[in-house]
Amino acid sequence: MIETVLCVDIGTTSLKTGLITCNGEVVSFSAQRFSNVENRYIALNWKDNLKNAIKDMQSQCNMEQVSIKAITVSGNGPTVVASDGLTFKWNERIIWQLFERYSSKANKNLQTSLFLPRIVMMKHLFQESFEKGQIFSGPEFLMFQLTNVPVTILPEKRFIPAYWTKESLELCDIQENKLPPYVGIGEICGTLSDQMAEYLGLPQGIPVVSGGPDFVVALIGTDTLESGKICDRCGSSEGINYCVPSFITAEGVRTLPSVISDLWNCSVLIPDSGSLSEKLRFENGKNALKILKKISQVNNIPFPLDMVVTGGQAKDKKLMQEKAQALQINLSACQCADAELLGDSCAAWVALKKYKDLPDAANHIVKKEVVYEGL
Repeated sequence: MIETVLCVDIGTTSLKTGLITCNGEVVSFSAQRFSNVENRYIALNWKDNLKNAIKDMQSQCNMEQVSIKAITVSGNGPTVVASDGLTFKWNERIIWQLFERYSSKANKNLQTSLFLPRIVMMKHLFQESFEKGQIFSGPEFLMFQLTNVPVTILPEKRFIPAYWTKESLELCDIQENKLPPYVGIGEICGTLSDQMAEYLGLPQGIPVVSGGPDFVVALIGTDTLESGKICDRCGSSEGINYCVPSFITAEGVRTLPSVISDLWNCSVLIPDSGSLSEKLRFENGKNALKILKKISQVNNIPFPLDMVVTGGQAKDKKLMQEKAQALQINLSACQCADAELLGDSCAAWVALKKYKDLPDAANHIVKKEVVYEGL
């Protein structure tokens, strides 16, 4: 019997799944594109996408020889979803004028939070849906559908200002019980309900584990969990992420906590990179590395010779080689180009006590399979 975890990542245009062993073997993979990404209630379709993905994976392998020990869910944040499925996506424009009615202190909290502006907008623009029940972020809504247990996944306690506090909610006239309680990454949050097990064609009672925001699990799934490590997360947008030992501010850099308590993540974002020409993407990538190299020099942090790439670009060998030479750095791709799924598997196997923590899991699961020389 092959023991696996079912990893689920909800993206902007598709839902991706993988059955992954504790050694990082991807037994089966599926990607299900959303039929209408502009659907305001797109979150209601995620369980159908998951069902189709499971059917697809079942056709690829002998499921009688596969045991699913847990299900882990991650997704694009900070998408927020109401209980009735109304979805306010991460890439929708924030209307800051709506917040003029709030105090300067409330607006300061809104400016520092990734989620609170979207929650407040939902309250004002979609009041009926907002009042029906609790508010979730993307992956937590699907987890709630699977388990009937409401949670909010907090990657690490230093993320709280980027989410919300009791005080910031009060300043925006939002009741604290409107939002589910925090849990960490890699926690068993409930079990697959009998109804959902029957719907998905899975055994009853499978533990459901917290994955988290996609950008966080991607860092886990590329093993960017030590100071000096770097990864390039590519998709409709792109972010080059550099793990550092202290909070660093620099122009053009967004610094957020790492999931490792004493580390931080410096990101240079390239918005809408998927719509740019190859030449312009390479130029932006080279400029991003220049910014991060300067940070490494000023702060005496080692800069790596190798950068892990995740996302669609990692599947194109010719593009990867050209990119390595253009950026003048060695690039590597892991056994699964969608690092979010590898990060999900790390969270699940930690929850199942196979590994002691996320770095231990990533050390065993994440494998660089191809290196493209750029130096």
